Amino acid sequence: MAQSSVVWSANAMACVQAGAPIVPNLYDALSGAVRFRVNQVGNIALICSIDHSTGQSGLRSLRLTYRDGDGSLGPSEVRAVVRRIRRTTGAVTTLANSEVRSNAPNAPNSGPTGWATHTSGSPGNVMNHLMDLVNYYYYVQINLERTDPGVPLSVMGVHLID
Repeated sequence: MAQSSVVWSANAMACVQAGAPIVPNLYDALSGAVRFRVNQVGNIALICSIDHSTGQSGLRSLRLTYRDGDGSLGPSEVRAVVRRIRRTTGAVTTLANSEVRSNAPNAPNSGPTGWATHTSGSPGNVMNHLMDLVNYYYYVQINLERTDPGVPLSVMGVHLID
């Protein structure tokens, strides 16, 4: 079996805000990470465009590096998925087995000051997707949701593994 390798990565600061406008002063970006500011709650959605340098890579998993101060048991969460847009119709689909969540039962706990990296899928449950850059645009969507202003919540970045 061949060794897996990183075919694409993005730090959170390189991603752009998605969807509805983010509340002013809700977050800041520091040292590559996007994080909630002190005493702020809400939702942050980021889009990280996957560029053509990945070629026709076969994707097996998505890795997310995050800080979730309440661990996998709390209401605050960082999650990410790989999506694609059909060039001819604009239809958006989420790749099967691409979701990774800080609140998943097997997610490592970052604690309030550390960082953790969690990978989508599991043995026998990987993405197993061959990118089709002729017919689709690809991106990673990251969502941060914080309901407790005292819980540190941030994202450092994502990367795709072949």
